[in-house]
Amino acid sequence: MSVNGTAVSESVNGGGSRTWHQPRGVGRPSTVAPFAPQIEVWLRETPTLSGAEVLRRAREVGYRGGKSALYELVRRLRIPVSASLTIVQSNSSR
Repeated sequence: MSVNGTAVSESVNGGGSRTWHQPRGVGRPSTVAPFAPQIEVWLRETPTLSGAEVLRRAREVGYRGGKSALYELVRRLRIPVSASLTIVQSNSSR
């Protein structure tokens, strides 16, 4: 990516860390970051909670940012269905 003719590299946090208050060099501060812990709790309690419902709840507790930023956060925080399922084998061959 290039900004004003200067090359800018983007780094991706591949360590699985869910730290949302990372220092940012340029740009606007995140409006959704302060709400990440609460959203994570909601999604843990109700994994099938819709993004629209998360947005409604977040607005009730003071979120004034946009839908896109919040939906992107929800997408990142949401636990994949396959990872949340536990396979239980029965030993019925006895």
